[in-house]
Amino acid sequence: MQKNTGGSSWLGCLALFVGLVLIFSLLPLLVRFGWVILILAALGSAYWFWHSKNKARQQQRQAELDIRETAEKIVLQIAVRNEGLITPMEVVLASDMNLEEAGEMLEQLRKKGYAKLRVAENGSYVYELNGPLTPQQKRKAEKL
Repeated sequence: MQKNTGGSSWLGCLALFVGLVLIFSLLPLLVRFGWVILILAALGSAYWFWHSKNKARQQQRQAELDIRETAEKIVLQIAVRNEGLITPMEVVLASDMNLEEAGEMLEQLRKKGYAKLRVAENGSYVYELNGPLTPQQKRKAEKL
């Protein structure tokens, strides 16, 4: 009993025949203009390589930005819970950052003017962030 292949074998043969005809009809052009094809292939490969590297760099930068945004949100959430006061150790306990990274994050917020630095009795750094304001406090804010 023969199996019905649905005509795929004759389509395959036709595609092979058309492909061979194209190759043999273009062969003289390939021989004559082979250097152009090589240059175009080299340029295409160089562009593909550059594009893939550039895309990888962009993805890495975006990942770093996402991590930074997440870290800032964690810092702000802790500060809101603690009435605006936060230490590097609290950031470490609530995030994937180490103590150095947490200190750098808080120090950057201080340098940008979002936090003030205080020193506790035991010498620990305490950063005071301006917490969220109530609507009434926002209305009473001084105009500049």
